[in-house]
Amino acid sequence: MRQLLILLWITVGFYFNSFGQTEIYNLKSQNLHKNVRKVISHYYGYDSYSGGFVKRSVDIKRYNNQGNLVETYYLYNGSYSESTPVKKLYNYNTEGLLLDTKDISDKKGKYTNNFLFSYDKKNNLIKRESLYKDGSKYFIQYSNDKRGNTVHQKEYNKSNNLIAEVNYTYKGSKKTTSRKSFSSKDGSIIGTYTTIFEDGNKTLYKSNSTYGNSTTTYKYDRKGNLLQSNSKGKTDTSIKYDYIYDKKDNWIKKHYRSGKYQYFYFREIHFENGDVTGSTNFDPKFVNGLGNFPNTDVVPLKKKTNTTNNNTSNNVETNSSYITSKFYNFNYVYSKQKVKKLSGTLKMSSTDGSVIKYGSNVDVNIKFNGEEFNLKMTVSSFKTTDKGNYEWKMKNKYNDSALFRVYKTTKLLRDNPLTVSFNVNGFFKVVDQKNVTTGFYLK
Repeated sequence: MRQLLILLWITVGFYFNSFGQTEIYNLKSQNLHKNVRKVISHYYGYDSYSGGFVKRSVDIKRYNNQGNLVETYYLYNGSYSESTPVKKLYNYNTEGLLLDTKDISDKKGKYTNNFLFSYDKKNNLIKRESLYKDGSKYFIQYSNDKRGNTVHQKEYNKSNNLIAEVNYTYKGSKKTTSRKSFSSKDGSIIGTYTTIFEDGNKTLYKSNSTYGNSTTTYKYDRKGNLLQSNSKGKTDTSIKYDYIYDKKDNWIKKHYRSGKYQYFYFREIHFENGDVTGSTNFDPKFVNGLGNFPNTDVVPLKKKTNTTNNNTSNNVETNSSYITSKFYNFNYVYSKQKVKKLSGTLKMSSTDGSVIKYGSNVDVNIKFNGEEFNLKMTVSSFKTTDKGNYEWKMKNKYNDSALFRVYKTTKLLRDNPLTVSFNVNGFFKVVDQKNVTTGFYLK
């Protein structure tokens, strides 16, 4: 299967252009036209529990006179808990080079991080450091040619181990990046990934890793916004987008569709001269033209009350449908039909909310035996067993399955108090490629 063995900090969503500068932070990279100073985006999704569409997020970006991003605000409206806004500042020098980012949220999350950027005498980016709240640091080093194009980069984890190398090649308007990811244990290659850009737009992505191969192609409209992506591999997936534009070629309404999932975005754009285009108001006419929903009214989000099962581990909060626990340690692993004494950590995080529940997309990060693995799963069912245990079944698009279980009463596995377990079927394969179950006994 196509599991990318990369560190969490690489997937934050920041990247660099072919000239080694932080283009993701300016108007051009966001395909925003004219002298934009502020963009406010609201995201709406249909919530059957609430009985209609609810506003899921508020996203505000501010830009300076040079068109560089200087401030962001993000708030997600979760179903199970109150949301905490995330606010960040982006600081530049007199030449317009980004020096650092700083989280200024009133309440910082466990994985809050700041970035530091370093440049050479020609103003080419040569290093980016990621500094986390717990004191850990990850960094990327860049090498550039005489014209300022990035030609090579090396990525290191918090233990200063090389985890990836990327080579860049250029031919006219075409750029190709070739990435190799390495095992932090022995330095062996665990994946190769190729990305092709045409005129700055990503058009092709190929993945060849220990867990499978995939190819994704991308199509854009005449205004340069993504219309469709198609992935082929063990299973095929397709994502499609629809847009409505203002007179300045900026999208102000967007529709996302992938299988049964549909989301709607409405954007209000403020310009230097005081003009405003678009609106963050929900547009039922736009929604009705693209989807079939029982109700297109915007309704208040119906919150669900948290209850704690006192018979389970103190760091697991559950009711009949959700989990708020995210990080666990373990000392034992069930592998190849044997229980082995192996220490490590397992972290779960929902990509679409503050809790993990039925239908949630879940990123699972597992570290043990000197290796790191990332699984992308979806919660397919929940049940309470006859013994009173809670069980969440998960699966991914490659038909691998997982079972997260919270035990009603603490069990004892050798010297390990067992309160939670996570079993994976199909992800960790043996030489004969048969699906096997790997279990992690969490605490």
